[in-house]
Amino acid sequence: MKRKNITLPNIAEPADARVGSQCIVRGNQVFISGQIAYDNGKLVGAGDPLVQCQQCFKNIRDYVEAAGGTMDDVVSLNIFLSDIRYRQPAIDARAEAFEAPGPSATVVGGVDFAFEDLLVEISAIAILGD
Repeated sequence: MKRKNITLPNIAEPADARVGSQCIVRGNQVFISGQIAYDNGKLVGAGDPLVQCQQCFKNIRDYVEAAGGTMDDVVSLNIFLSDIRYRQPAIDARAEAFEAPGPSATVVGGVDFAFEDLLVEISAIAILGD
């Protein structure tokens, strides 16, 4: 099966194509790279980990839907936090984005992000269909 890159107008692709794409579909599998709280090139939720998580999950939902799926198709998350104390806002945003029990998740704290105001980055894998 051929690989297909999905692009969205509100989320920038990497400036250097050699580093990949934000979203790759191969067969019924969707791989979404770490999403940060940016919309149309602007940070959403400066200083607020809950709002940043909500934006990350919105970006993930946009990619999953563009691939032909729903958030129910998301099977795995990697959640990276600049401070592990942001775990509860991440849990709260996850509960808003998914029906229980939701996808499996790994949560890592103490991450040093490329941009100072980022508090959260979330990647996802979805499997479309049954």
